[in-house]
Amino acid sequence: MVDLTRNRPLDPEVQQLAEQIRDAQAPEIETFTDWLTDWDEEIPETMRDHANAGHDMDDMGDSMEGMDSDMPGMMSADDMTALKDASDADFQTMWLEMMVEHHEGAVEMAQTETEDGQYKPAIDLADTIVSSQTEEIDTMKGLLG
Repeated sequence: MVDLTRNRPLDPEVQQLAEQIRDAQAPEIETFTDWLTDWDEEIPETMRDHANAGHDMDDMGDSMEGMDSDMPGMMSADDMTALKDASDADFQTMWLEMMVEHHEGAVEMAQTETEDGQYKPAIDLADTIVSSQTEEIDTMKGLLG
């Protein structure tokens, strides 16, 4: 969702938040990918894969097909298409509302990891995610009014 903010007219506070989220996601994704590689596990495709590099967002719904929508806070392909196709007037509010839901799902999963996890680095990262994304949720709700 954060990549959809590029080239959209946003309030400066929302643009700054989007950049902050984008900057936080890259190392998290890299860490998760490294763990999966170390554990010989399959790495799920994401919008940021090399296979998607250079593609515009026109085929976003297709690229989201088959992703695990049972995860808390995951948007459906239809949700992502609606956001991509939203008018500039509607985009910012839709994005903030969807990001709140997405972050709340991430916090829920991270809290489960901190309570039930067994791998200390994952528990530590989950604790960081709970803290940072809870703060971002508060910011987004404030921006929604």
